[in-house]
Amino acid sequence: MLCGSRLAMPGCMVTALVFAGLLSGCTSSASQPERTVSVAVRPGSSLADQAVQIEITGLSPGELVNVQLSSTDAHGVPWQASAAYRADPGGDVDLSTAAAISGSYHGISGMGLIWSMHALKPDPAGAYFWGDTPLAFTLAVSAHGTQVASASFQRKFSAGAIAETMESLTDDGFVGELWHPANTGARRPAVLVLGGSEGGLPGGLLPALLASNGYPALGVAYFAEPGLPQTLSRIPLEYFAGALRWLARQPGVDPARIAVLGVSRGSEAAQLLGVYYPNLVHAVIASVPSNVAICSYPGCTGPVWTLHGQALPYTSEFDNPSPTDNPAAVIPDQRIQGPVFLDCGEADQTWTSCPYAQAILRLLDAHHDRWAHVLYAYPGAGHPVGTLVPYEPASPVADPDYATDQQARALLWPHLLTFLAGLAHNPAS
Repeated sequence: MLCGSRLAMPGCMVTALVFAGLLSGCTSSASQPERTVSVAVRPGSSLADQAVQIEITGLSPGELVNVQLSSTDAHGVPWQASAAYRADPGGDVDLSTAAAISGSYHGISGMGLIWSMHALKPDPAGAYFWGDTPLAFTLAVSAHGTQVASASFQRKFSAGAIAETMESLTDDGFVGELWHPANTGARRPAVLVLGGSEGGLPGGLLPALLASNGYPALGVAYFAEPGLPQTLSRIPLEYFAGALRWLARQPGVDPARIAVLGVSRGSEAAQLLGVYYPNLVHAVIASVPSNVAICSYPGCTGPVWTLHGQALPYTSEFDNPSPTDNPAAVIPDQRIQGPVFLDCGEADQTWTSCPYAQAILRLLDAHHDRWAHVLYAYPGAGHPVGTLVPYEPASPVADPDYATDQQARALLWPHLLTFLAGLAHNPAS
C-alpha cells in the first residue's frame, strides 16, 4: 500500500483543444468568429512532489473563466477543486502568475488547484491516497457557463517501485515502518523519521516520499502504540538507538550516512540522538523544532527523554529558548557530528518554532561548528509547514494558514532534497 504516486515523463505535455464560438448569445459566425481555446499541462505525467504548469490560451482579454480539477484517488474517493481567473491582455491564463479570484483557494499558486482539492465523500485516509499506478487528473475550463476546453494529465507517487515492511517490538525491539526503493543494490543515505506529540507511527507519506527519491526511510513510533509508553513521558533514547542500528544493517543503506528527521516534539529526540549517539547519527533534520527538551505531555509532570535510566534535563517553560527554571534543558547541539537542517513557520501558533530554530543556529555559530547548518523560515506559515510533504490534498483541517503552509512546503521540500543529496556526496567523517 502506497501513500502517493505520480508518473515522471518530463518531456511530455498534455494539450486539449476545443473549438467554440463566442458564448454570449445567438449570433452569426460573421459577427462572432470561431476561436480555439486550449489548456496545456506540462509535463503531462508528473510525480507527487513535482510541480506542473497549467496554462489556458485563446481567451478574450479580461475574460473570466472557471477552472475545475477532478481526480479519484486509489481508495475510490473523488476529489475536486475549482477557481475563477481573469485572462491577461493576451487572452491567456497561466496559473503560475494568475491570481485565483474566488474558489478553492485565493491568490497566486501554480499548484493551487491540486493542493486545494477536497474529498467529495468521506475520506478514510484523511488525505489523497496514492496507489501503485498513475492516477488521472482532469481539468475543465468554462466561460460564460459553458465548457470551452478540457485536458487530462497523470500523477504518480514514485518514478520507481518502492517497498514497505512493518517492524515490531517482538521481532526488532521497536515499532516502525520501513520504506525503501525496491532495488537495494546501491547504498544510499537513509533517514529515521520521528513524529511529534500526536504519537504512533509518523504516517507513511513522508517516509514513502523520501524513499521515492532514493532515500530509505524508517518511520518509528515511540509512544501511543501497544507495548510502548502511552503518553509522551520517559522515552529512553536507547529505544531509538536500537532502531538506528537496525536501519544501518538494511540492504541499500549506507551506515555512514544516516540522518534523523524529527518533527515538532520529535525534533528534540532527533537532536538528542545526534548529541548522544554521534557514531549512529550523521545529520539532523529538525522540523518546526524546539532547542530545549520540554516536560512530558500531557501534564508536564516529568521528563520526556531518558538515557541509561536517568532523566535528561528538561524545562517546564514553553516558548522560551533560554529557560530559567533549568538552563541545562538547552540541547547541546554543538556536539552533533554532522550537518543540521532546520525549518520553521513564523506564524506558528503551536510553539515559537522560529525563535527556537534561531537559537539552535546561534549556538552552533557560537561554537564555530564546522558542519553546514541551515534554517528555512517562512513568513505567514504555521506549525503544519513541518510536515514537509508538498502538494498533498488533505481533508479540511482547522489550519488558518493552510494555503501559506502549502506554498511554504513546496519551497521547503527541494531544500530538504538538496540537503540529503549533499549528505550523499559528502558523508560525515
